[in-house]
Amino acid sequence: MSGAGSAMTEILQQHTRFAGAPAGPRLLDSPGSRHIVQFYDDDQILAAAVADFLAQGLLAREALLIIATPGHVELIEDTLSARGIDLAAARASGLMTILDAADALDQFFDGEESHWDRFIAEVGSAAARSVAASPTGRVRAYGEMVDLLCRKGLYGAAVQLEELWSRLQGQYPLSLLCSYVMGSFFSASQSADFRRVCETHDQVLPAQDARTDPQAQLRQISLLQQRALALETELFRRKETEEALRVARQKAEAASRAKDEFLAMLGHELRNPLSPILTALELIKLRGAGQMTREHLVVERQARHLVRLVDDLLDVSRVARGVLELRRQRVDLRDVLAKAIDMASPLLEARRHHFEVHAPPRGLVVLDADEARLAQVVANLLTNAAKYTPVGGHVSVRARRDGPELALEVVDDGIGIAAELMPHIFDLFVQGRQSIDRGDGGLGIGLALVRSLVHLHEGTVTAQSDGPGKGSTFTVRLPAVELNEARGRAAKGSPLPVARGRRILLVDDNEDAAAMLAEILATAGHEVRTAGDGPTALESASTFRPDLAVLDIGLPAMDGYELAARLRAQAGEAAPILIALSGYGQESDRARSEAAGFALHLIKPIDALELLSVIEERLRS
Repeated sequence: MSGAGSAMTEILQQHTRFAGAPAGPRLLDSPGSRHIVQFYDDDQILAAAVADFLAQGLLAREALLIIATPGHVELIEDTLSARGIDLAAARASGLMTILDAADALDQFFDGEESHWDRFIAEVGSAAARSVAASPTGRVRAYGEMVDLLCRKGLYGAAVQLEELWSRLQGQYPLSLLCSYVMGSFFSASQSADFRRVCETHDQVLPAQDARTDPQAQLRQISLLQQRALALETELFRRKETEEALRVARQKAEAASRAKDEFLAMLGHELRNPLSPILTALELIKLRGAGQMTREHLVVERQARHLVRLVDDLLDVSRVARGVLELRRQRVDLRDVLAKAIDMASPLLEARRHHFEVHAPPRGLVVLDADEARLAQVVANLLTNAAKYTPVGGHVSVRARRDGPELALEVVDDGIGIAAELMPHIFDLFVQGRQSIDRGDGGLGIGLALVRSLVHLHEGTVTAQSDGPGKGSTFTVRLPAVELNEARGRAAKGSPLPVARGRRILLVDDNEDAAAMLAEILATAGHEVRTAGDGPTALESASTFRPDLAVLDIGLPAMDGYELAARLRAQAGEAAPILIALSGYGQESDRARSEAAGFALHLIKPIDALELLSVIEERLRS
């Protein structure tokens, strides 16, 4: 008898008691099972299952090939030794070969894929040696290199390695047991990988627990079935919830679009009557040499307040949708403050506040900013301070250059801010406590708009108050232009002289608005013709030959866009400069006007002096 045969006989004699010992599932009971997978949760239970598999191989007079991690090798050897197997004799005779899984894997896996030729050189040669040492010429192998790959998330590489093992079985009489820790497949997204692993094997053994009592195992199976059903139900409910959320999101988006459309329409409808009111007030002022009665001043102040409310409401909507664009340029802080104070002064004066401004001289603080939007920020802060400071109180603006930044504070000694309100002071529609008559007014959008506009300028805004009755301080910080760069800026040009005697065609279906604007333009020295609709405007333009045409977009029968196209076609090279006048001021409206050939898109209600300035600038250019 050969040395290997004698060693095998001795090992079998030492292990005869194992053949009659109770065991778990008998591996390879099925004649077609040559490639088995064992899933596990516990290392000790895995070691027992692998020891069963290998011991059955010894009983069948097969050689053993073990490719595992050192920790698992130790557990497997301890289990085999406890069952009476002489491991030293098995190694000495070549009946048991052990390789380190990580070291073996490094020999043929390059981090992305396994290479067959290098696999044969490492694993195939070990299998060949085991076949040669086996009395029956068969080998029983255990490997967990695939487990190492899955632990790293390389599921595709693990399946590829399983296929290399299957190719090796075509060359050698080899039975193979692979193992995978169940924790590698914890996510539902790994179900497909788990299924592919199972499909590469002849026999699949689930993870076992330490209990051998059949009734305990049946209870465990029932528990797992219940958990599977509960999981399936939970997944179904989750899908229902996701579908409900999707539908809710679609409804919310539709409601948001409807809100934006409503706000745009509301702005247009509110601006239409405001435009002739403000223009009429300008005419009264011009006719009275700048003097206005107290009643006229009240009307003007309240009308301009309504304009600001409409503008703020529409601006908040634009910011929320991310469509508000800044028109940045180099602006001096003094110019921003002048515009802001002009906007807020009616309320400050009406409440007889003591108002002070402390700011650096012109040229020391220059910003890369949208002047109109920045003035809106300061005006909103001043208006907020004026509203919440009792009559005769103190409001001040304090601005200074703080290194590379502008630090601007609006300080008041008004009603202050409660501690519970402070975290939400810049949220939309949030206001402090109001009296029953809501004398302080407002929609609760001014400070929300301040924060949005400051953030668009890469700045910050904060609020501070010691509590009710102790006033408040709002601080805006914005990046400032370097002083040397600011001083090198070209000086502003002097105001353009007014050009006289230009022909202007004014088209608006609002007769009051058209009449007031026409009188303002005529007072400035222009020759003006008006029309209430497109066909009348075309007929008038054919003989009047205007230098400039101001067209309301929302005209009956023929809208302003179509009228613009027909005016250009009718006049050819002598076509007038076109200015759009509309209550709609969203970016899409401006873009459409530009595409239609308008030089400017002005928003109702238009300030008469602003319109005159724009017209003069366009006519001169």
